[in-house]
Amino acid sequence: MVLPATPLYRQALARPHQPAFHVTSTDIYGTPLTRDVLGAPATADIPTSGGSVTANLTNRVTRRANFNVADTWYPLTATDPLAPETAVISISAGLRYGDGTEELFPLFKGRVADVRRDDDGTVTVQCDDLGADVVAYRFEQIWKVKNPASCLAEIQAIILDALPQAQFTEGDAIDAPVPPDLSWDEDRGKALDDLAAAMGARWYALGDGTFTVRAFPYSIGDPVAVMTDGTDGLISHATIRRTRDGAANSITVIAERAGGTIATAPVRQTSRDTSASSPTRFGGPYGKVSQIIKVQTPLTDQQAKALSDAQVLASVAMVNQWDIRCVPDYSLEPADAIQVTSLGINALQVIDSISYPLTAQADQSIGGRAYVSPDVTLAS
Repeated sequence: MVLPATPLYRQALARPHQPAFHVTSTDIYGTPLTRDVLGAPATADIPTSGGSVTANLTNRVTRRANFNVADTWYPLTATDPLAPETAVISISAGLRYGDGTEELFPLFKGRVADVRRDDDGTVTVQCDDLGADVVAYRFEQIWKVKNPASCLAEIQAIILDALPQAQFTEGDAIDAPVPPDLSWDEDRGKALDDLAAAMGARWYALGDGTFTVRAFPYSIGDPVAVMTDGTDGLISHATIRRTRDGAANSITVIAERAGGTIATAPVRQTSRDTSASSPTRFGGPYGKVSQIIKVQTPLTDQQAKALSDAQVLASVAMVNQWDIRCVPDYSLEPADAIQVTSLGINALQVIDSISYPLTAQADQSIGGRAYVSPDVTLAS
């Protein structure tokens, strides 16, 4: 969801303003890796040039950051502020007002993944969010369910097993029970994906480094920001695409039946867009386009139906997609709904991907897909 911002922040975006950026380094326990003049650990900004943070909901590692630093910052030991062995980078950005105060938003927290120094002295740093820690620690033993009454509790247990320092922010996913006989033998990320899918949701890391589980966003929410082109507008460029590619109006979820046996028939639940006014109505002018989703997690009929409903809403939303470049708004988050207008075309979009530039005079890139009204009719 959009990060809280003051009215002054919204007003300042449409006027000349000064952005503010902060990049700091700690270890995974929160101890600063930068030092004061006496050599004691102390939080301090790392001066950067260029770079950006990107966030994409379709990736397990949702957020990635890259930036450049002077060659004096190239790590020579495992405890240096940019050492991949130790460093956890936090990035915040926002606006600096005329009185010197700043309004900042957390954009990224994660480990340094790679540092490269070229012969011209340029040092490039690449970082992955803490979701990378989770998926990198594959199950060494078969993981058996520890919280059969709660998918959310099981997700937290799996994350904490890989990253004991993990913290969580409550999302909007509706909890569901987990079959006690469920297990995974290797892929931790797949286990989390399966558990989230059982609730029609995604798990991912937020900009402050906490983990959350949120429902698929394509049928909920009011616009949190209005963007237009032209005089006093925030949009500098927009590409609009209407496409059939990947847009199915019928989704079937197939899964093992919760509590069943090998001989028990699997769960099969189909959801279709059947709204009479929908341009993608199943069997209407759009035709019949189906997708089959096979889920490893055993599901009840109700859980499978909830997943197929969520997936068909997300799928038909792909018909109308926008890619825009605009004045950076550091309060926006993936899954936010925004109202966009360009060249006389008006649309409500849900943010799938977004970039946050870490330099002045750079545009923000936003990729979105069409908002699907909650009154779309879904039927089997």
